[in-house]
Amino acid sequence: MVRFKNVLFYSILPILLLAPTRLEAQSLPAYERFVYSRKIGNKVDELIYTSRFVTEDKGAYFELTSSASDQKALYRLDAQSLLATYTDVTLYGEDATVNRITRLLETRYKAKEGELLVSSTDTLGQSLRLFPWGKQQKAKIIFIGTGASTGGFSFELTVTGKEKLTIMGKEVEVWKAQLGLAGIFGNLVGKTNLWFLASYPYYLVKSEGVSGPPGTPKSTLELIRYEQ
Repeated sequence: MVRFKNVLFYSILPILLLAPTRLEAQSLPAYERFVYSRKIGNKVDELIYTSRFVTEDKGAYFELTSSASDQKALYRLDAQSLLATYTDVTLYGEDATVNRITRLLETRYKAKEGELLVSSTDTLGQSLRLFPWGKQQKAKIIFIGTGASTGGFSFELTVTGKEKLTIMGKEVEVWKAQLGLAGIFGNLVGKTNLWFLASYPYYLVKSEGVSGPPGTPKSTLELIRYEQ
């Protein structure tokens, strides 16, 4: 499925631990390359992801890299859960260039049934591939380290059904879902629409939503090339 302001408001692209049964991360392809057309307001560019499975003496993980005109990033995702254990993100803004390195040291909160445990704000497109599409309609998203597990802001993912889209020149069946703040705040901020391929390997094909706080331009992301 980086500061993906093209996909989600507040650049929220979570990495998830799922309580219910879902696709195992290790069953995902060992190598993938995604090229998305990204539009934010009137600006159009490309966002490129590359994912590869890495095996080392200390263990295995997925290495996910992304690049666009305003960002460059590297993530190491746990081979079982796609939980981000390391992120290195550089953002190229108009007023500054910022590099952010993050390491996950410990996770103490355990996901309850119907919850998605979030440890990062960067890679929703990859992580939601493990969501049990067709078996679960809603999920509460909990951001670890933000107090969401004890009453802070939380997000909801709602699957609205199957649709058919024309992607990369052919018609495909997809699952459509909405992501937004839980409660009345969701109506104020707005929701992001997500479309995932309805069959293996369940990748993100399109998204539409706001790119930041109220007043910021809307954004779209659409897959234009995929390689394995």
